[in-house]
Amino acid sequence: MSSPTRRLLLRVYLSGIALLVLALGGSVVVANYLPKPPLDLPARPSTAWIAWHLSELADKPDVLMRELTDVKRRVRLEMTLFDAQGKRLASSADPPFEPLSAREVSRLSNEPTRFADGIGVVARLAPDGAVRHYVRLRYPMPESATGMALAQGAVALGLLALLAIPLARSVTAPVERLAKLAHAFGSGDLSVRAESARGDEIGDLARAFDEMAERIMALRLSEKELLANVSHELRTPLARIRLALELVRGGDASRADSYLTDIEEDLAELEQLLDDVMTTARLDLARGSLGDPLPPLRREPIAGAQVLEAARARFALRFPERKLTVSLAPDLPPLEADPALLRRVLDNLLENAVKFSDSSQPAELIGERATAPVALVVTVRDHGMGIAPNDLERVFEPFFRSDPSRTRATGGVGLGLAVVRRIVEAHGGSVSVQSSKATGTQFRVVVPVRPAKPG
Repeated sequence: MSSPTRRLLLRVYLSGIALLVLALGGSVVVANYLPKPPLDLPARPSTAWIAWHLSELADKPDVLMRELTDVKRRVRLEMTLFDAQGKRLASSADPPFEPLSAREVSRLSNEPTRFADGIGVVARLAPDGAVRHYVRLRYPMPESATGMALAQGAVALGLLALLAIPLARSVTAPVERLAKLAHAFGSGDLSVRAESARGDEIGDLARAFDEMAERIMALRLSEKELLANVSHELRTPLARIRLALELVRGGDASRADSYLTDIEEDLAELEQLLDDVMTTARLDLARGSLGDPLPPLRREPIAGAQVLEAARARFALRFPERKLTVSLAPDLPPLEADPALLRRVLDNLLENAVKFSDSSQPAELIGERATAPVALVVTVRDHGMGIAPNDLERVFEPFFRSDPSRTRATGGVGLGLAVVRRIVEAHGGSVSVQSSKATGTQFRVVVPVRPAKPG
């Protein structure tokens, strides 16, 4: 079996990297393009010089206003120019500053430049130290590191939250659909299928769901076939037993006695049917996860020739009117096998050869030795009606019958070949079939000499 594609894992991994890269890119954009104040603490001298220079234009109001507006546009520095008496000469501030008190103006003679918390005052002094003009100004405070980090984090989280939605939906949407299908299937709608064309792990899960649904459907069909076939097989013997009992009650014991032979044959067939069902269940349990409280196979050393000679003897007793041609190689290997189950394999195949071929044609039993690995090869061949090509792949399925018609000669529920395959596979071997309408059917069973080591 090939390894899983892991495409979804790769997709999620690459998408995660892409999201991180985009979030980092958003943070860089915030850091580079978030409006930052052009004036900060180290720029105070230049700010003071600008204010001092503009105060020289007090007697040119038009030029002064144009310069104030230009400075505000370029460096976001808002200013209001006053004379020493507090008269507002020009302003680009919104709203304009109020004049200083006389006491504050007098302080400017000793401290002509003051800045604090984004505002400041710059005075232009006369030669004697008196204040001629002063400018009140406002400038943006620099962003704090915490504020910048929060802004970058907010952008990164926003990008991650937005771009992760398509990725999340691409995973959750098909899973939700599978959950709905599983719920519908569990509620009894066995026709639902995922039919996914995805090439990732979710597609594998959907196809596994479809395979499981098909197997369960097949099991349900097999169950219905089993009930129908068992019911059919029970109807005839039960009718005969009931008729015989009615005849006995009516006093016609001699006539009832004529049914005993048929009833005995019917009971033997029912015993065979129950034995097939129990064997199938036993081998299925041995292959299942629950285990088997008893060993699934009771292996013991047995000669290959002995197995086939015993099958010849049983065939002669069961079908004295039929001819069996036996060909055994002289070097048939010994086996470590379950003799009772191997007997069931050969008896079922030989019985089929009798059922589905004309009484004038002999059945054939061939025993050979295979090498590499050493194995017993048994071939059972008939010259009967053959199996249709479309049915060859299904002949080993439980309850499958290539001929749906049921007669006393070819009755049964379709478990014989299923039992054959499961017994042979339990021994580590294989069984195959070849058939044509012209030459008949041949079953080839290969049983290794020693069981394969688990591993």
